Parts: sequence; structure tokens; C-alpha cells
Amino acid sequence: MSVVGIDDIALHFPRLYFAMQDFAEFRGADYGKLSKGLGLEAMAIPDVHEDTATMGANAVSRLIDRNSLDPSSIGRIYLGTESALDGAKPTATYIMDMLEQRYSEKFGENSFRNCDVVDMTFACIGAVDAMHNTLDWVARGGMERNRIGIVVFADNAKYDLGSSGEYTQGAGGGGYTNPP
Repeated sequence: MSVVGIDDIALHFPRLYFAMQDFAEFRGADYGKLSKGLGLEAMAIPDVHEDTATMGANAVSRLIDRNSLDPSSIGRIYLGTESALDGAKPTATYIMDMLEQRYSEKFGENSFRNCDVVDMTFACIGAVDAMHNTLDWVARGGMERNRIGIVVFADNAKYDLGSSGEYTQGAGGGGYTNPP
């Protein structure tokens, strides 16, 4: 089996945020616990045009551009999330549609036609499972197959106002790849 790993990572966070110091003051919470204890400085908030798919697509497009990847060479894009957009259609297909629109002029229509997409929906472990599954898929392809897989992690975590989980909510997306 080939040795594989993560060769690049890209992140996307919404520009809107709620500073944890302001949150602590607003809720009467201990800012020291949130900042020093939990490492929280800000809570990202998606703008009206952002969701799990757009945050993931932004991160993946950074990977494609930075690594000069031809979309037809990408064999899979697996998404780990707990924030599905649709009860029937995988969020990864929305990401794929956005990427197809972005790259169709340069690489042609259906440039992602050989790419498998899957959502692994189960909080943080979904992204870990997507990573393990993709690394195994790349390794089993061997050096001669030049398999490229991208793992996307994107969420928009929301909790009830005033709940014990409220300060841990936020949004963001990222992706990592293993180009040859």
C-alpha cells in the first residue's frame, strides 16, 4: 500500500462574527473560561449568501487553484458535516455544482464527471471518517493510479439561545487534499 497523507489544507470562515468578549458580557458569562479555558475568541456567523455548501466550495476552490488541479483528476470529494442543507440531496452535490460552474469555462463542461461525492453526516466524526476513508482509497490506488481525493469539512452549528452549548456555535468550512 502507498504512503499517503494530507498535503494541503484550505479554510473558509464567514467574515461576520460575534466577539466572545462581547458575548460573555451580553450573557453574563466568564470570558476567561471561554477565552483561556476553551480557546474561543469569536463566533463565526454566516452571511445571507453563505451556508455549509458555499463555505465548503470556497475552501475546495482554494485547494484546486493553489495546487493547479485539473478537476477531471479528482476522484472524490467527501464531506463531513452535521449541517445538511437538504433532507434528500447530499450537500456535497451542491458543492460539486458550484465547483462545476466555477471551472467549466477553463476545464470544460462536466469536468467533475468522474468524481464521487458523499456526505458523512455525524458531527465532527463525519469529517474524520471522510478523511480516513479517502486516505485509504488513495493508498489502495497505488502510486501508478495518482488518485486525488479531497475531504471537506463544513458546518453551521446552531444551539438554543441561552443554552449551555450556545457559546460553542459557529460556522466555517475547510478542505484538505493529497495531490500526487
